[in-house]
Amino acid sequence: MALLREVHPGEVGVTERIKPSQRHPPVTVLFDKGVKWRDRVPVPGVAALLSEGDRFFFGNFQAPTADELEELRREFSLHPLAIEDVVTRHQRPKIDIYGDHYFLVFYRIGSGGENGDVLLQEVDCFIGRNFLIVTHDSELALLDDHFARFCRTPGPKSVSVLLYELLDALVDEYFPFLDDVADRSAEIEDSLFHAFNPDQLEKVLELKRDLIRLRRVISPERDVLNVLLRRDPPVIDPAQVVYFQDVYDHLVRVTDSIDTYRELLTGALDAFLSIQNNRLSEIVRKLTVISVTFLPLTFITGFFGMNFDLFGGRVNTPLFYLSLGLMVAVPAVLVALLRRKGIE
Repeated sequence: MALLREVHPGEVGVTERIKPSQRHPPVTVLFDKGVKWRDRVPVPGVAALLSEGDRFFFGNFQAPTADELEELRREFSLHPLAIEDVVTRHQRPKIDIYGDHYFLVFYRIGSGGENGDVLLQEVDCFIGRNFLIVTHDSELALLDDHFARFCRTPGPKSVSVLLYELLDALVDEYFPFLDDVADRSAEIEDSLFHAFNPDQLEKVLELKRDLIRLRRVISPERDVLNVLLRRDPPVIDPAQVVYFQDVYDHLVRVTDSIDTYRELLTGALDAFLSIQNNRLSEIVRKLTVISVTFLPLTFITGFFGMNFDLFGGRVNTPLFYLSLGLMVAVPAVLVALLRRKGIE
């Protein structure tokens, strides 16, 4: 069963680490008046080009080196604290405001390594009025595909449009995982009530743990979108704010789905435990009835067995039949009384 886990710094899939030969070269593109102008632009000197006309810059850096981060810091006057967050990774989703630019941390969800784990991958963004720089440790094919579509699609292009499409694509990836959670939840519920299997309890706890992990990511991401929506950030085009509202609505849907599935799993687990307790109570009740029934039999056989030799040294036939009668009558009376009281 696939589990949700977080990609740690430098991790690809589950156990591989990025080697220099596996690292994709940076994507650096300059747009002029909404049209792709220059590709593979060297970072040094980009600020001067952006100052001339209606231009913006997009950079996509996989596992950026210390030299590349230093170039970005100098060229775009990025805050050292934001650079430090990129280096350390494993950040909580957030958006930090550093004067004229923002530092945003978001997470994507995708398939993992050979064991089928579902991974949470950190994506860091530097957002300015005329630049968007994205950094991530492992491969991010989703970003490459959407950027290629962004370049092909006619119409106005800006940092706001590109940022919206990136965040929208990241959030849309949550829904297939939730569909998988729904299938797993239904399968677990069916198996819980058909036959007792301790493995099902483990699956329930694993699934609840996955939902909690995703909830810890989604909640602060909603706060990130709130900042973009409510504070009129200067880096976002006011005409594009409505699109970020759509991303926020998707996050609300994801949050509601997570809460719903958690409640369903909790209810299924409580019902399963109640059924098991009822079964245990039924077994104990039946054993109690059997014990109560056989207790007088033990007394009767013990009493008469010890006292038969007191009557002339031989078996006393009337007492023998009396003991047999008591062994039949007493349990019958007890069973009748228990049935009358609804205990049996």
